[in-house]
Amino acid sequence: MKKDFSTFDNSPIKGIHYKWTLLAAMGDYLDAGSIVAGAASTTFWVSYFHLSSLLLGLIASLSPNAFGAAIGALIAGPLGDKFGRKAIYTYDLILFLIGAIIVASSINVYMLIPGYILIGLAVGIDVPTSWSLIAEYAPKMGRGKLMSFTNIFWYIGPIVILMLGIATSSLGVSSFRVLFASLAIVAAITWVLRRDIIESPRWAAAKGRTDLVQKAIEKLQANPQSTIQNSQSVKTTVKLSRYLKGFAFIIPIYILWGVPAGTFGFFLPFFIEDIGAKSIVVGDLVDIGWFITAIIGILLVTMNLSDKVNRRVHYAISAVVSAVAFAIPIFLPFKLLAVAASNVILFGFGQGIGLWPITRMWSVELFPTEVRNTAQGIVWASMRFSIGAWSIFVPTIIKTLGYSAISAVFTSFFITAAIIGGLFGPKSQGKPLEQVLYEYYGDEA
Repeated sequence: MKKDFSTFDNSPIKGIHYKWTLLAAMGDYLDAGSIVAGAASTTFWVSYFHLSSLLLGLIASLSPNAFGAAIGALIAGPLGDKFGRKAIYTYDLILFLIGAIIVASSINVYMLIPGYILIGLAVGIDVPTSWSLIAEYAPKMGRGKLMSFTNIFWYIGPIVILMLGIATSSLGVSSFRVLFASLAIVAAITWVLRRDIIESPRWAAAKGRTDLVQKAIEKLQANPQSTIQNSQSVKTTVKLSRYLKGFAFIIPIYILWGVPAGTFGFFLPFFIEDIGAKSIVVGDLVDIGWFITAIIGILLVTMNLSDKVNRRVHYAISAVVSAVAFAIPIFLPFKLLAVAASNVILFGFGQGIGLWPITRMWSVELFPTEVRNTAQGIVWASMRFSIGAWSIFVPTIIKTLGYSAISAVFTSFFITAAIIGGLFGPKSQGKPLEQVLYEYYGDEA
């Protein structure tokens, strides 16, 4: 089969690209929104459902932030490669919707736990598939910009949920019902709107579905330059073992970013207590500030530069800024407002200007279409499993060693990430996916 994706790779970014991307990125909104909704609800859950520490830990470990999403990603990865990206979209948000409704209407822990597990599975199924789909239709000079929307929506979700939590705090235990009901509504609307989204043209070509490729070209309203010959179903065998170099690179930098970010996302309100802010609202506002600084970094830097400059250098600079953010509290007490503010702002801005967006781009660029979703599932699950395991020890480390110990660990993480990404990351900016693969693996790809 001859495959040339010039129509998609050389297209300028159009309104239809933004529409498809925003619909795909809603998976990130629901992912981060459900994580923060769970974190904001734990106080109510403990008092209302009389949760023991063991049950609370079980709920946290099976949440979208940890094992639940990891299991969902491992399940959906191969399914997305076999049946298509759009096939996953047909069902996954229904699963999320059911889970959110169950949680919102829970009257006992036996409803709460299954509902939250379903939510975790659903976002694990959705998010890696979304990234694969965006990368496979995005223009080569716009892939970084379009992928950045997934990061922005990952930050918007928590902001909306936290603001809604603050607004409904007077409702007491009913507050968590409002939070999860809002997520259910967003999931339902997104599911309806996604019915019109395209199937990945690259996946369709790999399966010999020229009819789906043609539909994608028609929706793009472009002059067809692509040549996808042979309409018969083509069986291709692509072994993941050929791409161990990609896994060896991307999994470590995924974990090196994911563990600090996951820890910050869930435990930041608890860290803020160290500076004397006992109010839950204050902790929520600081969390919102962290997400906003990350969005500013994406809008000012990543969206403008990620498709133009050397991604190795871009990534390394961003990682160094994040390292500085955590180096400060090693030597100065976090209880000082200036130290806490520097940590939050620099980490938010540092990861936004390149660290997290480029990590996502590299993760979809380093694997071929035939196994891209499977690879995303493995990579994403490795990060979420790591966060789940690490989170078990965070409260103990804080209690016995203090925040400076957490800061020292995370500083070393980001210095290591800067070295690995700066030396070994692919220079993938402005290149078709197939060219990135060839340059990174050589003839093996």
